[in-house]
Amino acid sequence: MLQIKGITDCLPVAVELDPYVAININFGSWDPSLEPTAYWRAGDLEKQFIEIGVAENKGIIRSITLVLIKKIILEDKIFPEIQLKLGIPVFEKLDYDKNRLFDEVGHLEMFVGKDKLQVFFSHNKITSGLVCDRVICLFDKDNNFCGFEVSDITEKEMNILKENFINRLHAN
Repeated sequence: MLQIKGITDCLPVAVELDPYVAININFGSWDPSLEPTAYWRAGDLEKQFIEIGVAENKGIIRSITLVLIKKIILEDKIFPEIQLKLGIPVFEKLDYDKNRLFDEVGHLEMFVGKDKLQVFFSHNKITSGLVCDRVICLFDKDNNFCGFEVSDITEKEMNILKENFINRLHAN
């Protein structure tokens, strides 16, 4: 699991929801020729799949891409007592393979509320979060990256989610 080792200042955040990739979040912009991106991937890696892009040497989060999701719960998950700070995570270095990939088979689910969505790749209790724009990266007591939240989902974004993911999933 990705574990936070530090916090850095917020970068510009771009959130995109589209019919093919459920969610794509980019933190800042970067030149991969200066420092490659390594990817931590989770889910069952076939029907559920999320990919977190991390600067290979510095450990700064670069992207979150939810590619496939099969468990969507239509409610908000509430965290009554979590500590929030401004910034984005810097992660401990993982032993990526030669393709800069680290796969971790496990849990993946999405909660969709009125104007926010939350994605979790751990059952651990959330105790803290890092806020940058409308994205909150969520962590457990051991600083493991457990999920994220995107707030202020627009009506257009919610319609994309409903038409391409929620309705399709609940129709099967």
